[in-house]
Amino acid sequence: MRFRQIIALAGAIFLAFSASPASAHTVLVNSIPQSESIISSLPPEITITFAEELIDIGNSNSIEVFDSSGEDMSQGQVTVAGPTLSKALITSEKTGIYKVEYRAVAADGHVIKGEFTFSVEPSGVTTAEIKVDPITNSPSSSGNKLSIYLILSATAIIGGLLILIFIWKKRAK
Repeated sequence: MRFRQIIALAGAIFLAFSASPASAHTVLVNSIPQSESIISSLPPEITITFAEELIDIGNSNSIEVFDSSGEDMSQGQVTVAGPTLSKALITSEKTGIYKVEYRAVAADGHVIKGEFTFSVEPSGVTTAEIKVDPITNSPSSSGNKLSIYLILSATAIIGGLLILIFIWKKRAK
Protein backbone atom coordinates (compact mmCIF):
# COMPACT_ATOMS: atom_id res chain seq x y z
CA MET A 1 0.00 0.00 0.00
CA ARG A 2 2.86 2.38 0.82
CA PHE A 3 4.39 1.81 -2.62
CA ARG A 4 1.15 2.89 -4.35
CA GLN A 5 1.00 6.08 -2.29
CA ILE A 6 4.56 6.98 -3.27
CA ILE A 7 3.83 6.33 -6.94
CA ALA A 8 0.62 8.39 -6.76
CA LEU A 9 2.49 11.25 -5.05
CA ALA A 10 5.28 11.13 -7.66
CA GLY A 11 2.70 11.17 -10.46
CA ALA A 12 0.86 14.13 -8.93
CA ILE A 13 4.11 16.08 -8.57
CA PHE A 14 5.06 15.27 -12.16
CA LEU A 15 1.68 16.44 -13.49
CA ALA A 16 1.79 19.62 -11.43
CA PHE A 17 5.20 20.60 -12.77
CA SER A 18 4.72 19.45 -16.35
CA ALA A 19 1.53 21.44 -16.97
CA SER A 20 3.04 24.77 -17.95
CA PRO A 21 1.44 27.34 -20.24
CA ALA A 22 2.61 27.62 -23.84
CA SER A 23 5.23 30.28 -24.41
CA ALA A 24 4.63 30.95 -28.11
CA HIS A 25 4.11 34.57 -29.05
CA THR A 26 2.78 36.20 -32.17
CA VAL A 27 5.23 37.38 -34.79
CA LEU A 28 5.33 40.04 -37.47
CA VAL A 29 4.30 38.46 -40.79
CA ASN A 30 4.05 41.44 -43.14
CA SER A 31 4.42 45.19 -43.32
CA ILE A 32 3.79 47.88 -45.90
CA PRO A 33 6.40 49.06 -46.64
CA GLN A 34 8.35 45.86 -46.06
CA SER A 35 11.49 45.61 -43.96
CA GLU A 36 14.68 46.51 -45.83
CA SER A 37 12.69 47.52 -48.93
CA ILE A 38 13.48 50.46 -51.18
CA ILE A 39 10.45 52.46 -52.27
CA SER A 40 10.15 55.54 -54.48
CA SER A 41 8.00 57.65 -52.11
CA LEU A 42 6.70 57.59 -48.57
CA PRO A 43 3.26 55.89 -48.46
CA PRO A 44 0.26 57.67 -46.88
CA GLU A 45 0.17 55.08 -44.06
CA ILE A 46 2.19 52.24 -42.58
CA THR A 47 0.60 48.84 -41.99
CA ILE A 48 2.02 46.04 -39.86
CA THR A 49 0.39 42.60 -39.77
CA PHE A 50 0.97 39.93 -37.12
CA ALA A 51 0.24 36.19 -37.02
CA GLU A 52 -2.46 36.54 -34.32
CA GLU A 53 -5.26 38.93 -33.41
CA LEU A 54 -4.31 42.07 -31.48
CA ILE A 55 -6.19 43.82 -28.71
CA ASP A 56 -6.73 47.55 -28.39
CA ILE A 57 -6.56 48.77 -24.80
CA GLY A 58 -5.90 52.49 -24.40
CA ASN A 59 -2.57 53.44 -25.95
CA SER A 60 -1.07 49.96 -25.64
CA ASN A 61 -0.26 49.68 -29.37
CA SER A 62 2.05 52.09 -31.14
CA ILE A 63 3.88 52.72 -34.40
CA GLU A 64 6.49 55.41 -34.89
CA VAL A 65 8.31 56.10 -38.14
CA PHE A 66 11.49 58.18 -37.94
CA ASP A 67 13.33 59.70 -40.88
CA SER A 68 17.14 59.84 -41.04
CA SER A 69 17.19 63.06 -38.97
CA GLY A 70 15.11 61.47 -36.19
CA GLU A 71 11.86 63.32 -36.94
CA ASP A 72 8.69 61.29 -36.28
CA MET A 73 6.86 61.04 -39.60
CA SER A 74 3.77 59.30 -38.19
CA GLN A 75 0.61 61.17 -37.24
CA GLY A 76 -2.71 60.43 -35.59
CA GLN A 77 -3.78 57.34 -33.71
CA VAL A 78 -2.88 53.72 -34.33
CA THR A 79 -5.74 51.70 -35.82
CA VAL A 80 -6.16 48.07 -34.77
CA ALA A 81 -8.09 45.77 -37.11
CA GLY A 82 -7.73 42.10 -36.21
CA PRO A 83 -4.05 41.21 -36.57
CA THR A 84 -3.16 44.52 -38.26
CA LEU A 85 -1.85 47.83 -36.92
CA SER A 86 -1.85 50.92 -39.15
CA LYS A 87 -1.00 54.58 -38.72
CA ALA A 88 -1.05 57.59 -41.04
CA LEU A 89 2.22 59.15 -42.20
CA ILE A 90 3.04 62.79 -42.85
CA THR A 91 3.33 63.55 -46.56
CA SER A 92 6.99 64.14 -47.31
CA GLU A 93 9.42 64.20 -50.20
CA LYS A 94 12.36 63.29 -47.92
CA THR A 95 14.56 60.45 -49.07
CA GLY A 96 16.82 58.20 -47.04
CA ILE A 97 16.47 55.49 -44.44
CA TYR A 98 13.35 55.38 -42.29
CA LYS A 99 13.20 53.47 -38.99
CA VAL A 100 9.92 51.91 -37.84
CA GLU A 101 9.41 51.10 -34.15
CA TYR A 102 6.30 49.21 -33.13
CA ARG A 103 4.63 47.88 -30.00
CA ALA A 104 1.60 45.59 -30.18
CA VAL A 105 -0.44 43.66 -27.64
CA ALA A 106 -1.52 40.19 -28.77
CA ALA A 107 -4.88 38.71 -27.80
CA ASP A 108 -3.08 36.52 -25.22
CA GLY A 109 -1.75 39.67 -23.51
CA HIS A 110 1.88 39.39 -24.60
CA VAL A 111 3.58 42.57 -25.76
CA ILE A 112 5.49 42.43 -29.04
CA LYS A 113 8.10 45.12 -29.62
CA GLY A 114 10.32 45.47 -32.63
CA GLU A 115 11.78 47.66 -35.29
CA PHE A 116 12.81 47.58 -38.92
CA THR A 117 14.00 49.97 -41.59
CA PHE A 118 13.12 50.81 -45.17
CA SER A 119 14.50 53.35 -47.64
CA VAL A 120 12.91 55.98 -49.83
CA GLU A 121 14.89 56.65 -53.00
CA PRO A 122 13.55 58.25 -56.17
CA SER A 123 14.69 55.62 -58.66
CA GLY A 124 13.25 53.74 -61.61
CA VAL A 125 13.15 50.25 -60.02
CA THR A 126 12.38 49.64 -56.37
CA THR A 127 12.61 46.51 -54.27
CA ALA A 128 8.90 46.87 -53.51
CA GLU A 129 8.31 45.97 -57.17
CA ILE A 130 10.71 43.02 -57.00
CA LYS A 131 10.13 41.66 -53.51
CA VAL A 132 6.87 39.72 -53.13
CA ASP A 133 7.52 37.40 -50.17
CA PRO A 134 6.05 38.50 -46.83
CA ILE A 135 8.31 39.09 -43.86
CA THR A 136 8.70 36.08 -41.61
CA ASN A 137 10.41 36.44 -38.26
CA SER A 138 10.96 33.69 -35.77
CA PRO A 139 9.48 34.21 -32.30
CA SER A 140 11.73 36.01 -29.90
CA SER A 141 12.54 34.59 -26.51
CA SER A 142 10.30 35.87 -23.77
CA GLY A 143 13.08 35.77 -21.21
CA ASN A 144 10.90 33.59 -18.96
CA LYS A 145 13.27 31.01 -17.45
CA LEU A 146 10.68 29.76 -14.94
CA SER A 147 9.46 26.90 -17.15
CA ILE A 148 12.89 25.30 -17.51
CA TYR A 149 13.48 25.53 -13.76
CA LEU A 150 10.14 23.85 -13.07
CA ILE A 151 10.98 21.02 -15.48
CA LEU A 152 14.43 20.54 -13.94
CA SER A 153 12.97 20.59 -10.42
CA ALA A 154 10.29 18.05 -11.33
CA THR A 155 12.90 15.79 -12.93
CA ALA A 156 15.10 15.99 -9.84
CA ILE A 157 12.19 15.25 -7.50
CA ILE A 158 10.93 12.31 -9.54
CA GLY A 159 14.45 10.96 -9.98
CA GLY A 160 15.06 11.22 -6.23
CA LEU A 161 11.77 9.47 -5.48
CA LEU A 162 12.60 6.64 -7.89
CA ILE A 163 16.00 6.16 -6.26
CA LEU A 164 14.36 6.06 -2.82
CA ILE A 165 11.81 3.52 -4.06
CA PHE A 166 14.51 1.24 -5.46
CA ILE A 167 16.55 1.48 -2.22
CA TRP A 168 13.43 0.79 -0.13
CA LYS A 169 12.48 -2.21 -2.33
CA LYS A 170 16.01 -3.61 -2.08
CA ARG A 171 16.01 -3.36 1.74
CA ALA A 172 12.57 -4.97 1.96
CA LYS A 173 13.88 -8.19 0.32
